[in-house]
Amino acid sequence: IPANDHVTIVLQLRIPITAAPGDYENIAMAVDPITGTQIGTSGKATIRIRAEAVFDCSDIIGKVFDDKNSNGYQDKGELGIPGVRLATVRGELITTDKNGQYHVPCAMLPDQSIGSNFILKLDARTLPTGYRITTENPRTVRVTAGKVTKLNFGATIGRVVRLDVRDDAFVDSQVELKPEWESGLMDLIKVLSQQTSVLRVTYTGAGEPISLIQRRIKNLTSIIESKWKNAGQEYHLPIEVEIISK
Repeated sequence: IPANDHVTIVLQLRIPITAAPGDYENIAMAVDPITGTQIGTSGKATIRIRAEAVFDCSDIIGKVFDDKNSNGYQDKGELGIPGVRLATVRGELITTDKNGQYHVPCAMLPDQSIGSNFILKLDARTLPTGYRITTENPRTVRVTAGKVTKLNFGATIGRVVRLDVRDDAFVDSQVELKPEWESGLMDLIKVLSQQTSVLRVTYTGAGEPISLIQRRIKNLTSIIESKWKNAGQEYHLPIEVEIISK
């Protein structure tokens, strides 16, 4: 650059088709070819690539439905639940309409090559009184740019059956149930099969180590799940665990 003179440099930008939406900053500068140091100030220009709703976004549609048989799928005759709130990880709140349906337009701008994970959570506090969620919550789906993804949540009203256990239900300092207790679990299975229910296992401790209590509950719930499966019951049995330590 001659002394007391100026040089105009014109840069031309070409956006590749793989460029994701967002702001991109171009920076141009003069560099001394001998020392490699910058000469003068930098020239900057910001380019914004706007999202194209049809090809860049991924829409989410779905329904919160009354899962009467608690199988996690919307079957014939299972209607939607209105007024239920859902939330995205970005804090966006969505409320189902009178048919229990919802829509999240341009929910995410997925990775153009491999897609991205989208997470949505149902606020259980907004369900009608007595209802419990029968599907995963939150739910994660893989979304692809330019495509619509369906994401349903199930909930049902059901009774809570409580099973209270203590140290004397188990073999001394072991995780195994005493024979009379294990044989009585079939009566529990019969009670649960009469109506869609949630099983709440409540362990009341009496000074035994918490690690032992946790292993006992894990063994107990495994036995119940196995017996429930072998009995060929129609609905998925949710099991809640509560520990009361004295």
